Amino acid sequence: MTMLLGILLAFFSASLWASPAEEREETRIPILDSAEEFFGHRVNHLANDFDSFFATERADDELGRTRLRVRDGYTISERAAANNDVQLRFNLRLPHLEQKFKFNQEAKKKAKHGKKETPEERAKREAEYQKRNRVDERWLFNGDTGVNASIHPSITVRGRIRKSKETGTLIHRFVQEATWISTRDGFRNRTSLSTDHSFDQTHLFRFNNVADWQISKKTFTTGHGPALLHRISDFEAMSYSFTMATVVTGGLWYVTNYQLAPTYRRNLYRELLYLDFTPGLNFPKEWSFRRTPFIFIQLELLFGGGT
Repeated sequence: MTMLLGILLAFFSASLWASPAEEREETRIPILDSAEEFFGHRVNHLANDFDSFFATERADDELGRTRLRVRDGYTISERAAANNDVQLRFNLRLPHLEQKFKFNQEAKKKAKHGKKETPEERAKREAEYQKRNRVDERWLFNGDTGVNASIHPSITVRGRIRKSKETGTLIHRFVQEATWISTRDGFRNRTSLSTDHSFDQTHLFRFNNVADWQISKKTFTTGHGPALLHRISDFEAMSYSFTMATVVTGGLWYVTNYQLAPTYRRNLYRELLYLDFTPGLNFPKEWSFRRTPFIFIQLELLFGGGT
């Protein structure tokens, strides 16, 4: 018993005199790094899924395939005339991105047919998951052209540079965009910064900041606000957003509108046909911030590959 007490006392004394710096270096820092890396991969993976499903510009730039999008949107608002907007957009995918989600799709197909992955297949898929969901912090350049087939058709040419940065469990995405529109707006310069954070495997929080300078019209507007993205199933998702719009004119910066808009998006047919439904509320300054309900409905048809 005396020997046992001596061993315990010696062990306890050694623990007390151990260097705190050594303890953090050996046990805490690797665990922290692993956790940050895991959350970073999870956030980026979830953001990639949502941006692909909602067909955002980032998805076209970084994840999309070569395709043609045809969007037919119809807006009904309480204090404005109904508006129909048809857009055509062509996106060219770079060859080295073609296998971006190959392993995930193969795993889903096997699970659907009741097949189990072998340990080798699982290890390969997890290694590929870590590789493709690591945040690419390089500067990326993309461009696209589009046609607005409204009553007054217009051609749009855009060029973008984007960069992503990971800090802990957050991912920040910066985009600088220059646009030329053949009618109405002329030249525009747009800067945006968004931040992503995932709560779990089905919910992503995003905060958006956008500054838009319409050079020809000499107007400067901004938009700010949070959005919560929720994956309901493999075929449907929701986006709940709140946006504050502002304008700078005559040396004054003031709010022009608040908007609350939940969007429901569903894949209607084999990743080729999508439906968007948005019942929302605007609070425009021109109507003394009185509530103005609206409904937006859009059908989107894809040619050349699914999201």
